[in-house]
Amino acid sequence: MRRRAVLAGMVCVAGLAGLGVRAQEAAGPREWIQIKTYVCGSVAKREALVQVFDRALIPALNRQGIRKVGVFWSNAEVNDGNAAYETQVFVLIPHPDGASFAEMDGRLLADAQYMKDAAPLFGAPMADPLYDTCSSVLLRGFATCPQVRQVTDAPERLLQLRIYNSFTIERNAKKIAMFEGGGELAVFRACGMGPVFFGQALAGDRLPNLTYMLGFADKAAKEAAWKTFINHPDWKALKADPQYKDTANKITNILLRPSKGSQL
Repeated sequence: MRRRAVLAGMVCVAGLAGLGVRAQEAAGPREWIQIKTYVCGSVAKREALVQVFDRALIPALNRQGIRKVGVFWSNAEVNDGNAAYETQVFVLIPHPDGASFAEMDGRLLADAQYMKDAAPLFGAPMADPLYDTCSSVLLRGFATCPQVRQVTDAPERLLQLRIYNSFTIERNAKKIAMFEGGGELAVFRACGMGPVFFGQALAGDRLPNLTYMLGFADKAAKEAAWKTFINHPDWKALKADPQYKDTANKITNILLRPSKGSQL
């Protein structure tokens, strides 16, 4: 009788796990998340590039069926005194599948309206371009956070982009497990730290890494949420768990404001 009860319990647990998997799948497929970083020669050029992206790029990507496009900028005031990113523009593009990622640029070039609207970008002289360099990373959305979401549309909203580098792919996998199976992502949500996305880096620089973005109504909301998180007993227990030791050797933290046309 006891053995049958144990087996029944195991079946029940397995069934609940299955329901959990189906619930994740019901939330939508895991997106392919592209983040492009443009480095401009001045703040004025940064602002001009942002205007082109708002007016031309976001509508063109929407015509391709790509939604929730984010355009972001930063400066010392936004980024807690760090002016390192003030001439950069960050563009977040969530793709439903690999074909969308592979075909995006070709479709942009074939979009007559985009080419017209983006004339300030394409018409700039080679000696004086709107941006100097562009880099790109490709991420895969976490199973427990499969799609990009807008978590707030507050006028003073702040986006926090964080990159966790690991020494090895094993430590990177363990850090992802800490967020998902370990429950760190659930603690984030409980503390008011709304995830715009969580993704594992597949291509780009500084590999291996996981990258995520949080959204807050304003700076005060961000500070309050992080204070709650740091003091949360579940986070303290996770942090002390030896299996998660040395999972991230470097963390990059960038605070951003959305452009006027940003959909995030």
